[in-house]
Amino acid sequence: MNNHLSENQFETYVLGEASQAESEHVRECSECRAEVERFGKALSLFRSAVSDLADDRVALHSSNVTTFIPAAAPIPKWRWALVVAGFVAVIVIPFFTPKSKPLEPVAPVSAEMSPEAVMERLNRHLSRTAPAPMEPVMALIPSEELASKPGSVQ
Repeated sequence: MNNHLSENQFETYVLGEASQAESEHVRECSECRAEVERFGKALSLFRSAVSDLADDRVALHSSNVTTFIPAAAPIPKWRWALVVAGFVAVIVIPFFTPKSKPLEPVAPVSAEMSPEAVMERLNRHLSRTAPAPMEPVMALIPSEELASKPGSVQ
């Protein structure tokens, strides 16, 4: 049976929070005492390495050691050309784009308009808004003359 300290017991011993029984075990057990000594040596080596590193950094900052800071690289000529071309395009392109025509004012429909006038106005509007591919189909729509005669379909 293993009577040595567990990892949690070892941790509490190292942190100084061990119980009386754990402390006695470390004093009596040579393996656990050796483990504590190895941990102590590793910790002291780590602390000395960190302090040496900190001393070196303090020494560098306290002396007149200058660090090399590279100057900003100049912008290549092709990037300048790209920027200039972009500005020119933004300024010049609007002059070459066709301007849209303002919409024609539409007279309001009055209550006095006859139903024929309303239909005529509606037909004019529909013929203007029909897309070009639909224009051949518009010829298939019967005219008013044929629509007024009963039973006449072509």
